[in-house]
Amino acid sequence: MLSTLRIRHIGVIEDALLEFGPGFTALTGETGAGKTMVVTGLTMLLGGRLDSRRAGAASTIDGTLRLEGHDALAAALDELGAEEEDGEVLVVRRTTRDGRSRAQIGGVPVPIGTLARIVGSAVTVHGQSDQQRLRDPDPQREALDAFAGERVLSLVAAHRELWTRREELRTERRRLAELIAEGQRRRTALTAALERLEALDTRGGEDDELRAELDRLAHAVDLRAGAERASLALAGDEEASAGALIDIALTAVRSAAGTDPLLAPLAERLDALRLEASDIAAELGRYADGIDASPSRLDAANERLHELTLAVRDLAPVLGGEDLTSLLESSRTAAADLDRYDGAETRLAEVDEEIAGLDPELEAAAAALTQARSEAAQRLAAAVEEELAQLEMPAASLAVEVVGTTHRAHGRDEVRILLAPHPGADHLPVATAASGGELSRVMLALEVALASSRDDATGAPVFVFDEIDAGIGGKAALAVGQRLARLAQHAQVIVVTHLSQVAAHATTHLRIVKTASEGTTSSTVESLEEGARVHELARMLAGSDDSELALRHAAELLGAAQASAAGRAAAPGSDR
Repeated sequence: MLSTLRIRHIGVIEDALLEFGPGFTALTGETGAGKTMVVTGLTMLLGGRLDSRRAGAASTIDGTLRLEGHDALAAALDELGAEEEDGEVLVVRRTTRDGRSRAQIGGVPVPIGTLARIVGSAVTVHGQSDQQRLRDPDPQREALDAFAGERVLSLVAAHRELWTRREELRTERRRLAELIAEGQRRRTALTAALERLEALDTRGGEDDELRAELDRLAHAVDLRAGAERASLALAGDEEASAGALIDIALTAVRSAAGTDPLLAPLAERLDALRLEASDIAAELGRYADGIDASPSRLDAANERLHELTLAVRDLAPVLGGEDLTSLLESSRTAAADLDRYDGAETRLAEVDEEIAGLDPELEAAAAALTQARSEAAQRLAAAVEEELAQLEMPAASLAVEVVGTTHRAHGRDEVRILLAPHPGADHLPVATAASGGELSRVMLALEVALASSRDDATGAPVFVFDEIDAGIGGKAALAVGQRLARLAQHAQVIVVTHLSQVAAHATTHLRIVKTASEGTTSSTVESLEEGARVHELARMLAGSDDSELALRHAAELLGAAQASAAGRAAAPGSDR
C-alpha cells in the first residue's frame, strides 16, 4: 500500500504531502490546480522522466510503501539491502532542471531501472495513453493467467521448469558439439604436425648447430688462415717453429741427463710436449682443411635453417614450444592432449536422448496450458462483460482470444483482448476499437474482474487512475465510481477525477487547492472530512460550493455512495 506521497517543486506544487487511505482515494480540484502533478510524481517513483518545464530548481518525490503482504517486494528490498521501518520503506526520487536524476530505496542509491522494477511491482499507473494491458500481448497474457489462478499458474510453473531444463540441455548440447568439432580439428592438426615433424628428420639443437656453422662459414677465410698459421708455428719446416725448438731442447736435456740422471724426467716431459705440439698442429691442419667455404654449402645451411625455422613457427601453436628442442619434446606428449575430448560423444548422445524425452513432455505441458487458458479466457470475457454492463456498456461484446505463437518459456500462447463496442461491430483489439471513455471503462472492468478473482487483498497492487472518467458522465460516471469502489475492496485505488459521481464513492478524499499570491501560483493538498466533501462535490456539480441545490444534491450523492459501501461491506458482491 502507498501510505504517503510528498511532492516538492513540481509544476504549481511547491510542497505538498498526500496521505492515502487503504481503499479508494479520490483526488479532486479545479482545473490547473495540479492534480496531474500528483500522477506525475507517482510516475516518477516508477522511473518515469520529468518534463524539465515542470521541474523546480530541484524536484523531489518521497513515497512511503507499506510492505505488508508484498512478499516478493520485501524479498527484493532485502536483497538490495534497503532499510525499512515499522513495515514501511521510503522511496526517494530527485531530479534537477538540467535532467540529472537520483533515486534511493530505503536509503540505498539505485539506478532508475531498478526503481521502476521494484516499485513497479506494487504500483500500477493507468492513464488515457497508458493502458498497457490493453495494448501489449504479454501483459494481456499475464492478466489472463492471474485471473485463472492457481490452476494455470501451476501449469505455467511446470511448463517453465521443463522449458528451462530443455534450454539447459540445448546449451550443453551446443557446447558438446563445439567440443567434439574442436577435438576433430585438434586431432587433424596434431596428425599433420607430427607427420611434418617426422618428415623433417631433425634432432634437438640442429638449428643452433646450423646457426653456429653459418657463423663459421661467414668467417671461413680468416678461420682457415689462422688455423694454418698456428699449425705452421707449431710444426712447420722453419727452424723457429715450436716443434723445432722443442727438438733442440730435448736433445740438449737428454745429453745432459747422461751425466745427471735427475734431468731424465724433464727429458720425458719435453718429449711429451713435442708430441702434444705435433698433435695440435695436425688437428689445426685438419680443421683448416675441413672448412668448406664453398657457396653451395652456405646455401645449403641457410636453406636447412630456414626450413627448421618455418617448422617451429607453424607447429609451435599446435604442439607447443618456443624452439626446435622444446617442439620435439612437446611432440612426444601431444597425443595426451586429446584425452580431454574423450567422453564428449557419449555425453552428447545422452543429452540428445534426454531432449528427445523432454520434447513430448513440453508439448503436452504447452497443450494443457493452452486448454486451461482457453477455458479461463471464456470466464474472463464473461466477467469483464458483466462489469461493462454495470459500466453502462451493456451491448459491448468482449472476447479473449488464445492463439498460437512462437513457443517460449510461458507456453506457445498469445492472448488478445478484443472488443465489439456495439452489436454488429467486428471484434477488434480494444486499444483501437474503443473510444477514450470506453477504453477507460474496459480497463476498469478488466481490473475489477482480475481483482475479484483474488481470494483477498493481501499483496494486492496499488492502482492509480488518471482521469479514467474522461469522456463519460451521468449514469456511466456513477457506474465508474461504483466499480472503482468495488475494485478498492481488493486493492488500493487512487483516482484523479473531475466527476462528483466518482469522487463520492471514495473512502479518502483529497483536494488540490490552488492559490495565487504576488504574481505566483502554488497548490497545496487538503484532506476533506464529510462536511468539506459535500462542499467539494457541490463545486464539482455546479461550479460553486454555495448553491443550496448543489449542496443538497452533493449530500444525497455522498449518502447514496456511503449506503452502497455499507451494502458491499455487509454482503460482498451484492452490487454486481
